[in-house]
Amino acid sequence: MAKATALVVTLAFLTSCGGPEVWIPQGNSRPAVTREHVQYLDSPPQRPYRVIGIITPPSREYETLAEAVKAMRKEAGKHGADAVYIESQTGSGWRFSWGGGSGGTFREVTFRAKAIVWEPSSSPSPLTSSATEPMFPMAKAVPGKPGYVFSPFDTKGRYIDVRGYPPGSKAKDPWTDKIFIVP
Repeated sequence: MAKATALVVTLAFLTSCGGPEVWIPQGNSRPAVTREHVQYLDSPPQRPYRVIGIITPPSREYETLAEAVKAMRKEAGKHGADAVYIESQTGSGWRFSWGGGSGGTFREVTFRAKAIVWEPSSSPSPLTSSATEPMFPMAKAVPGKPGYVFSPFDTKGRYIDVRGYPPGSKAKDPWTDKIFIVP
């Protein structure tokens, strides 16, 4: 009986780990775009937008926030989103034991993100997204060097270390002091 219970618990644990991101439609999708097109925002934007979907990546699927953001941007791109932002993030931790032994602490983090599209702006300038929130150019990834980018401002081709920055976040070019978006 104990072996049967252990088998059921093991199967439930293994089958609950991971899977595709869940997309909850909130509006009409648009034609698909690449993940690179979808910006990651640290907070809800100030400019007008419309929510087209909610994304809930499976818990325990990603080890870092950057991995979760990358997957959410990819899912949002399938539906033509312009940007995503994390609406909520929850986490819990527990210890479990197996056969009298002690297991490790496990932390489960659950995200809920909104995929959005920009509403037409009344602002005549294409250089800004609103009067207070300027748009920034996207850096280009250095081929074969994960975590490094070429600045869109530096003409000398120097690398910038962006390890630890989530995709879609803002970073500063150390040579020009200008802001760019991390791909």
